[in-house]
Amino acid sequence: MKITVLGEHAPYPAAGGATIGYLVDTGEGRVLLDCGSGVLSELLKTTGWSQLNAVILSHYHADHVADLGVLQYGIMVARKTGQREQPLTIYANREPKEKFQEVSYGNHVTAIPLDAQSDISLCGAEFRFADTVHAVPCLAVSITKGGKKVVFSSDTGPCSAVANLARAANLFICEASWLEKDRGSAEVGHLTARQAGEIAKQAGVQKLCLTHLYPGYEVNELLKEAAETFQGELFAAKQGMVIHV
Repeated sequence: MKITVLGEHAPYPAAGGATIGYLVDTGEGRVLLDCGSGVLSELLKTTGWSQLNAVILSHYHADHVADLGVLQYGIMVARKTGQREQPLTIYANREPKEKFQEVSYGNHVTAIPLDAQSDISLCGAEFRFADTVHAVPCLAVSITKGGKKVVFSSDTGPCSAVANLARAANLFICEASWLEKDRGSAEVGHLTARQAGEIAKQAGVQKLCLTHLYPGYEVNELLKEAAETFQGELFAAKQGMVIHV
């Protein structure tokens, strides 16, 4: 599998950057994980309208879905102008219901509900899910293909279900929203970099990629804190980065 970082920042993008989005290329197709601010522009650098097979939306906070509306418009126009034949399927968190109902768009975008019990096959890979600890319903995502496993935490606080989903992952893309010095004022449902390292260690993952990075932090400080608890291969997501698994 090949994972391309389309955006790594939160809760807003750095200048010229994007919030959360990852493109998963299984070798048999391409699946977009979340569609935050600036993600569509980055996606279109490498992926034509006809090449996107599906989208997965973990939850409905703006830093994960801000580009959903323009993605819907883009698919509509692409189909009207012959750049794409099939409607786009978006697998999206079923809760809150009123948010899920906004994911479908005419006959151009079809929404399929997801929850922690969902198990779907896409592009030759298996996708499984777990509820996270967050302010709104949110799903972590596991992708397995050919004996390789990638797990995306989405947004979460300390959570045994996420650790279990990430067990023995080859790559764990985990949020690291805060430094320990700011832990007292941190919002519920997010991790410090040190806590991200703790979950990675508990899960026994091979590689830890920090994401959901606050633009005001120095990335090296986040990496330093995560390294206090995780001794495996460790790096931070960066827009345009390609990770082979």
